[in-house]
Amino acid sequence: MRPHRIRRHHAYHPAQRIVFGLAVIGIGTLALLDNLHVFGVPMLRTFWPLALVLFGLSRIVWPRHAGSWLFGIALVIVGGVMTAQNLDLVSIRLRDWWPVFIILGGVSILARGLFPRHRRQACGDTPSTLEHGDRIAIDASFSAIRQQNDSRAFKGGCIDVTFGGVELDLRQAAIEGPEAVLEISARFSGVELRVPREWQIVVDIAPTLGGVEDRTVPPMNPTQRLVLRGDAMFGGVEVKN
Repeated sequence: MRPHRIRRHHAYHPAQRIVFGLAVIGIGTLALLDNLHVFGVPMLRTFWPLALVLFGLSRIVWPRHAGSWLFGIALVIVGGVMTAQNLDLVSIRLRDWWPVFIILGGVSILARGLFPRHRRQACGDTPSTLEHGDRIAIDASFSAIRQQNDSRAFKGGCIDVTFGGVELDLRQAAIEGPEAVLEISARFSGVELRVPREWQIVVDIAPTLGGVEDRTVPPMNPTQRLVLRGDAMFGGVEVKN
């Protein structure tokens, strides 16, 4: 018998993908402005370090372990200093300060040793809460929420998230009546829904520089329907079984 191979998956918060996408969009926009000569200042060469600031903020708000926040602070400082230097606001030679990064790396390793990361679930995400109500009301701002609902008379509800992430598991729920309506408003955020295979999904979400992806398998004889309405601005909504 072949030994089972253990596959390790790194848990990335859904909103971190949004931040990465925003950074790519920002760099592309700056490059386009340079090519069109809209401003007299080279935008990409001047402001690209702000991408480091975005990555740093994502590590601070959604840390993966005890040392993530320290690494995030370092990225924010480096990105801010480099941007200020490109604008001739300060004059600092970063090559003189490279030992600081070694020190920060050592502190990060020490923090991970003193405060081992909590395996809250299989991947270390936000712990999941189990709800039984027939309607949900999730409000997440600069935070992550992971929730399950097993109501046998699910009627829908609302999800409002800004600079955060929501994972909602409805695989144990059942819709009362022919359909339920779930209002979603995602701004600079990620929303992931898991639904039963017998549910038909109807997407009525208006994306603005965002995306909605329905990865469910359409049922042969749908008897229950979940309608998704709302908007996704600089955000993403993913639905799967």
